[in-house]
Amino acid sequence: MISDIPIFLVYLSMFWAVLFILYRAFKLERYNVEIKPYLVLFWRTEKLNKFIFKIASYARRFWRTLFTIGVFLAIGEVLFIINFFIKNIISYYSRVGEVQPILPLIPGITISFDSLVYFAISVVLVFFFHEFAHGIAAFTENVNIKSVGILFAIFLGGGFVELDEGEMNSAKVLSKLRILASGSAANLITGIIALFIISNFSFFISPFYGSPSGVVVVEVIDRSPAQFYGIKTGDVILKINGIKVNDSLSFSNILSSIPANSYVTLTTLRGEIHMIGGAHPSNASKVFLGVRVFNYYPSFIPLLSNPLLPYYYYNLLNWFEVISLSAAFINMLPIPFFDGGRFFEVLLSHKTLNSKKTFFMGKSIGVGELFLEILKFTSLLLLLINVSQSLLLR
Repeated sequence: MISDIPIFLVYLSMFWAVLFILYRAFKLERYNVEIKPYLVLFWRTEKLNKFIFKIASYARRFWRTLFTIGVFLAIGEVLFIINFFIKNIISYYSRVGEVQPILPLIPGITISFDSLVYFAISVVLVFFFHEFAHGIAAFTENVNIKSVGILFAIFLGGGFVELDEGEMNSAKVLSKLRILASGSAANLITGIIALFIISNFSFFISPFYGSPSGVVVVEVIDRSPAQFYGIKTGDVILKINGIKVNDSLSFSNILSSIPANSYVTLTTLRGEIHMIGGAHPSNASKVFLGVRVFNYYPSFIPLLSNPLLPYYYYNLLNWFEVISLSAAFINMLPIPFFDGGRFFEVLLSHKTLNSKKTFFMGKSIGVGELFLEILKFTSLLLLLINVSQSLLLR
């Protein structure tokens, strides 16, 4: 992965150079496009305001109820992620349990270029749901939107909804909380929906595809027996030594019963392939072909007959689910520039929580404001420790 960094930087430099030339040549500022010298691009429009307003007006009571629930979910998300961070740190230092990696998603560094398309589509969808939820919540709470836009910073893209800050500041506390929590609530809900679809993947694609009836090769490992004997990505394996393969689980079970270095006959859609398997790296007594497979779903529609398409759908859902849930939890941390930073500032700066004063670092401060500062520091520290230990494990 590290060897990809120079290539990534070259492509990134070329991309921004071409973008800047086009910006100057076609005077894109006329179309509300703005490029900052620190590699940030903005595009704003007011044309989507009416569309968001219509959606918000269509079921105002529903949205208000949903985003009220989102306020409570936001508090639960923060408690969950802080608990997760603490347990992850304990697992790292005690060597008990599995340490979950917490890393920024950077193409070419923490994300392979093979996954870049899945990542890009998922990020666009996550930002779409997130920012539109903010817009709907704002209109529901009678806070106007100035513009809707796209933001592209260095190599990461996203969207934003520019609110009328005067109206936002004068809104009621609960209205502010609903607006600030709405984006993460939308990401949490869509992430859970994606997870449900993944768990019932065969059912959801059943209008277009039949039940699994084999496996499709999604990767051929370099210098493996499969590569030597000409197995290709997209090959569909129906039988192994005459035994029917139903899905990826049965594929693994059949191979686990074959000794290492055995003759293997694969029945595929393009004919039989006779080969000699190797020894599995993790179990030298079992045969090794050198392929990664996914369930083969025969399509009812000729246009969808590519056997790899369901695998692409599944991968996209996985990426979308991970990024959606990550955005929902991380974004609600009480850290500056995150939604959670402003959310807890509104919540804990309320006069009821600050009626009692205490001294902190030589000055008088409300109890709620003191708790806010402690929460900010703790959250940022836990996040940085988790990222640091994840980098050390790479």
